Amino acid sequence: MKIHRISLRDFRGVVEADVEFATDGVTIVQGPNEVGKSSLADALDMLIADPDSSSKARVKAAQPVGRDVGPWVEVDIECGPYRLTYSKRWVRGAGTELVIESPAREQLQGRAAHDRVTAIIAETMDAELFAALRHQQGVPLGQAELAGSDSLMHALDAAAGSGSESAEPGGALIDAIDRERQIWSTPTGEPNKARKDLREAAETTQIALDGAEESLRVLEARVDEFRRLDGELARNAEQEPDLRSTVTRLETEVQAVSARESALHDLRMAAEKAMAPARDATAAADARTAAIAAVAAAEAEVGVITAEGVLAAARLDAALAVRTEASARLVAALDARADAERAFDVAAADAQHLRDLFDLGSLRTRRGLIGDAEKTIADGEAFLAGCALDAELLARIETAVVDEAGARGRRDAAGAALQITAETAQHLEVGGVPRSIAAGETLALPVGAGDELVITGVARIGIEGRGDVVTAALQARAHLDALLVQAGVSPVVGETAARDLDRRRLDAEATVKAARESRGWALNDLTLEEMDDKIARAEARVAAYASGRGAAPPIPADADAANTVRAATEDARDSARRDEDAARDAHTQADSAVTGLEAQASERKGHLGAVARRLSDAETDLQTARAAQSDLQVNAAAAETVAAADAARAALHAEEAALGDADPESLRLRLANSRDAVDRLLRERNDIQLLAARMKGEISQQGDEGLADRVAHAREAAGNAEAERDLAERRAAAVDLLYATMARHRDIAQRAYVAPFRDAVERFGRLVFGAGTEMEVDHTTLQVVSRTREGVTVPVDALSGGAREQMALIGRLAAASLVAPAADGGAPVIIDDALGYSDAGRLEGLGAALAEAGKTCQVIVLTCMPERYAGIGSARVVRLDRTGTVEA
Repeated sequence: MKIHRISLRDFRGVVEADVEFATDGVTIVQGPNEVGKSSLADALDMLIADPDSSSKARVKAAQPVGRDVGPWVEVDIECGPYRLTYSKRWVRGAGTELVIESPAREQLQGRAAHDRVTAIIAETMDAELFAALRHQQGVPLGQAELAGSDSLMHALDAAAGSGSESAEPGGALIDAIDRERQIWSTPTGEPNKARKDLREAAETTQIALDGAEESLRVLEARVDEFRRLDGELARNAEQEPDLRSTVTRLETEVQAVSARESALHDLRMAAEKAMAPARDATAAADARTAAIAAVAAAEAEVGVITAEGVLAAARLDAALAVRTEASARLVAALDARADAERAFDVAAADAQHLRDLFDLGSLRTRRGLIGDAEKTIADGEAFLAGCALDAELLARIETAVVDEAGARGRRDAAGAALQITAETAQHLEVGGVPRSIAAGETLALPVGAGDELVITGVARIGIEGRGDVVTAALQARAHLDALLVQAGVSPVVGETAARDLDRRRLDAEATVKAARESRGWALNDLTLEEMDDKIARAEARVAAYASGRGAAPPIPADADAANTVRAATEDARDSARRDEDAARDAHTQADSAVTGLEAQASERKGHLGAVARRLSDAETDLQTARAAQSDLQVNAAAAETVAAADAARAALHAEEAALGDADPESLRLRLANSRDAVDRLLRERNDIQLLAARMKGEISQQGDEGLADRVAHAREAAGNAEAERDLAERRAAAVDLLYATMARHRDIAQRAYVAPFRDAVERFGRLVFGAGTEMEVDHTTLQVVSRTREGVTVPVDALSGGAREQMALIGRLAAASLVAPAADGGAPVIIDDALGYSDAGRLEGLGAALAEAGKTCQVIVLTCMPERYAGIGSARVVRLDRTGTVEA
């Protein structure tokens, strides 16, 4: 495709623009933002894709804001052998027109025109290439998706010299192989249902075989187990005599140990009897020592409590003085806070009063706006009610104007031309048009049938012609006049007055609409009665405050001053509250300190009395005990009884040691275990006999079920299913191998024809990055994966944003230059505001690359920064501003 011209009317913010492009070379369309540069490319997309009846969002968005007109686009393009002019209007006055100049002239309208262009585009244009070579504004300039372009693949195939008709070597054969592959595998290479069914059948028969063989193995295992149980019964019978002999021996040894344990019990009772007097005598000695210690401790505690009381009395006097001072500060802080809160309440009420005054003024202003809006609405509606003209009648008048002009033209064509030479100066009137002629002057005047030639003061000459065209012209004029009268317009002033009246009608409708919106804004969801009531209540509130407030302090002059006073009094109030809190905390702490010290004094007094009583009681008890038995007598009795108890314990311990060597507990445990062993042996014999009998019955039953025959049949079925599965797997593996081999050779072919693309990329790349630059291209995606410059290879993803942007443009230019020589001319490279990351040096190289590409293909640059593209020496520049197109 090559674009010769794009024209826009009423498209988004573009009122009118006509841009012609160089079909071979670079065209730079430049201008400030929002003049319609991007709209050129978007309009081309919309023209090709969207019928004139479309209601898509982008079609609606193309209609100018605030104007009831339809966006219109026209292009002059080449698509292969076709040269055509194609236009379309949407939304208002929708229509489509197509004129094909070559190879054969065609003229189509409406849907037929749209469908014809769609067919031509599908026939001649590589949509994948067209999309890949276009960069849209606002989208980062990344590498294009070129691998899907058939045109580029054919161009590369031809450049590689393969001579094939397809960029896909062996395409038909590999498709046939793939169809065979799909008999056994899914598109992703996994087994399909047929193979899965064969696998499942093999698994099912194998499971059946495994089950039969397992049943046979179980039967054989049961026979072996029955034989083992028979041997275990014989061993059980052999063990019983030895176990019973051990039980008899252990019973004799346990009887002897029991007799010694009885003698040990007697020794223990004697030791316990000797220990009781020793414990009593020792306890008496310990009690005497404790009584002496209690008297000494009580005497010491009385002295400590008395000394602490003297110090505590001094601390209590100091705390009482601090509490008195804190009480005075708290009273002063309470008074200060009350004064500050009263001042703040007055300031807050003043600020609210001034806000009420402002709100009242705002309400009165809105009420005035409502009154103005209602008058405007009434005037506008009165005019509209008396206006007979509407859009439909205006359209009929416009049609009648065209019809009348056509009828008059046909009447004139059937008329004649007068050639008048004046002997003296005259005033003429031909067909109602006044003219003047000087003496000796000659005029050639076309006249139509039904016209009159009037020579002022001399003659009136009627001109006759074909009656039908004259009648038609008169009827057309009469119809137009009737419509004008219907619209309330005099036929003398004509259709211009009708148009003026329609503009007045539209203006009145807009004015009424705006006034209604203004009234709605002013009411803000209120009714008029609610607003008046709100104003009355605000007025009453303002008046009540003004009359009820005292004169001092004076009300601030305005809301700002009131807010300042309010903030100051609020700060003073908050400060007074903090002072009160601090004074209250200090008073609370002082009061708590006094209360605590008083409580400690009371507690200390009670403690001292209790300790004094305890000292008196301890002294009395000690004197009474000494009167009954002296300290020396108590200690001697304790020593004597303890010695007797120690002798009894020594005799007990000697006998316990002797009995411990015999280990009575172990003997009894061994006896119990031997008896349990005999019982277990008898239980096991009974269990083995029962198990052997049951197993004998199962062996007899399974031996009659023909397990050997079942195993043979299952083995045959499993073998057949496995053979069918293995045959299918071998066929699938063979076709997979064949497909992989063909795909590998196709990959080799792709690697061969990617070389011309790499050469083209490197040719443009050297203009930008310098001599010796090399590129590595992925043969599957046709995208550059690394750049080698001055011996250093860097992956594309690791390059700077500017270098990646430059690489993306170079790839597009290479693709376009390779495809351009084809019969259909390829597709244009369209770049909308790119290269924002490129420095001055690279921009110069990119300019050379764009100029070089322009020698063979069409390049269109849309930009608001023309200095980026100043290095394109051969470019054609088209300037756009808000008034239209200005050619360079």
